[in-house]
Amino acid sequence: MASATPSDSWLISAEEKAFLQQKVKAKKPAAETAKRNVGALQSGALGMPWAVAVHPGLWAVFGAHMAFNFGAYYLTNWSGTYYKDVLGVPPEEAYLHLMLPHITNLAAKAANPSIVALLASRGYTLLDSRRAFTCTGFILASLLLALVYPLRSSVWLSTVLFSLINAAFGLAPSGFKANYLDITEEYVGVISGYGNTLGTVASLGQPKLLAYILDSTGATPTSTASGSWLLVLATVGGVNVLAAANYARHATVVPIENLVVGEASKEL
Repeated sequence: MASATPSDSWLISAEEKAFLQQKVKAKKPAAETAKRNVGALQSGALGMPWAVAVHPGLWAVFGAHMAFNFGAYYLTNWSGTYYKDVLGVPPEEAYLHLMLPHITNLAAKAANPSIVALLASRGYTLLDSRRAFTCTGFILASLLLALVYPLRSSVWLSTVLFSLINAAFGLAPSGFKANYLDITEEYVGVISGYGNTLGTVASLGQPKLLAYILDSTGATPTSTASGSWLLVLATVGGVNVLAAANYARHATVVPIENLVVGEASKEL
């Protein structure tokens, strides 16, 4: 059902075509010149120029993607274990507690378009919006994670915290994941492929690392060492805070290949 351009689509209506012709602006000559200059860059074995591959703006997105998978999948991978070992609620009784965080995550994602529109109406630039979603989601989730173990005396309070944490993680993708579409025009497939691969690496390493922390600090199903779960939660929260700080510092909404061409021109 795909088509190369809107005008080639047999699904598009006349009203939609007219809307796109009115709203989608032609690229500025300077942008076209920069795009032509990108062709002179050597892509090499990485599928993109080395200067693009190591650019901080690219790694702001990659770092956020890895931190998201590391943090958000903590709830998916470890909530059942936490309820059983720390809160004393076996999986067959915890189904409602394990379901609610996914509902709040869905609600947060559903609210994202309205929040984007609100930020735009308040004068936020595209870059401001990307930073707001990414950093708010990561930092809010990390702050709430810090409360989980100290407030473990109540199962329902723990569920409320986990639900709020997953709602926060529902905000972040509207920042860094949408940013994939901003940071490149020439290397979309390559950069998206690397980003998803790195995110999968984080998903693979997270359970191994957290299991090692629990094992090495003495947590068992019958005797949970407070330091172990505190360290697990602190590790997850710390990774997300660092990713938020890096994203706030280096995020960009300008195609990185154009930035690289501009920086090279200045040097010349």
